[in-house]
Amino acid sequence: MRHLTSLSFPLLGAAAAAMLVLSSCEKEYDTPPQRTIPEGTVLTVAQLKALYTNAPVHFDPDSAHSIYVTVTADENDGNFYKNVYAQDSTGGICLRLTNSGGLYIGDRIRVYLPGTVLSPYNGLMQLDSVDVDNNTVKQETLVPVTPLNLTMDQLDPVAHQSMLIRLDSVEFIASEAAGSTWADAVNQQTVNRTLEDCNGNQVLVRTSGYANYAGQPLPQGKGSFTGILGVFGSDLQMYAQRVTTVDLTGPRCPGQELPFFQKDFNDGSPTSGGWTNWSNSTVLWGTNDIGSIDGSFYGQCKNYVNSANIPTETWLISPAIDLTGTTAPVLDFVTACNYNGAVLQVLVSTDYTGGDPGAASWTALPAAMSPGTWTWTPSGSLDLSAYSSTNTRIGFKYTGSASDGKTWELDNIKITVQ
Repeated sequence: MRHLTSLSFPLLGAAAAAMLVLSSCEKEYDTPPQRTIPEGTVLTVAQLKALYTNAPVHFDPDSAHSIYVTVTADENDGNFYKNVYAQDSTGGICLRLTNSGGLYIGDRIRVYLPGTVLSPYNGLMQLDSVDVDNNTVKQETLVPVTPLNLTMDQLDPVAHQSMLIRLDSVEFIASEAAGSTWADAVNQQTVNRTLEDCNGNQVLVRTSGYANYAGQPLPQGKGSFTGILGVFGSDLQMYAQRVTTVDLTGPRCPGQELPFFQKDFNDGSPTSGGWTNWSNSTVLWGTNDIGSIDGSFYGQCKNYVNSANIPTETWLISPAIDLTGTTAPVLDFVTACNYNGAVLQVLVSTDYTGGDPGAASWTALPAAMSPGTWTWTPSGSLDLSAYSSTNTRIGFKYTGSASDGKTWELDNIKITVQ
């Protein structure tokens, strides 16, 4: 027994030595070195902007300055790319990033200025070339920022630019709220829409075609809009902070109710929404956007094709509109035209059911029409009370001969009721 015991000690010592060797060979994972970015002299946003005196300000390594700001708009929903907006108590600033990502709404950050450039773009002051890794240090996350609660006539392009703003009792204008989307998601084109208050004050709302809500319909009611105030030349532009910070669900301003019926051609189609193209020739209604009254498509008809006038009678006819139970229905539209030929006619019918419009009864309406030279002209309000029916149709009749024919343009057709 004593012998076994004496043998056990060297075995245990060898095992301990082996454990020591193995332990000493294990890789010890180093703690990542703490990244430190100097602070230097701390400036407010207002002090930073004041450094610009008609020439870009390049912050070199000897310009050891920092600003502390909170991010109020980020790239998360696609409305901005390599741009975020941030602010402190003295003002807001657009941060242009060298690479996308890394900063989010609610991040309180320190921005170290060396390597960045301060300069305006069409009136909007920007801090360019901000490298998130080398110029920023996060202090906190999810920090709430209370928006400035202003009215449209209080918006100041200098004092309030790049700030988070809340506008109350506002709505998108009726012609856009009744069927338009935030932007052109199909072609990924940025679009300006118009926000207004009940006093007629307006401001643009700019949305990228890459925003994840670009193809969503505009909200149709009145309420609050929270976003960033941008500047482009003489224009003020609001950007939604998030689509979820837009709450336009209440009743609209008096007199700004949405049309009961509308056709604006903004989708580029003359026949969407149940409209019908009928012609006794090859001439049909189409669309165009050259010289548009509102920057979007309009309906167009012309009989001059391949250097020749084609004799034609071409109609654009609405779907059946149920006017029963409505009060004081009124039709409005705008036209423009040029060249020589017959005047475009607008007619109404309650017995047209399709096919050749000559088989139905139509009454001409006394609309004001464009005098020519591409002058957009309002039709005036045309009373439809005498044509109340479940099958009320509006027809626009184009006529061209073998020797002449105007080009007629038509837009913003709407029926409003009380």
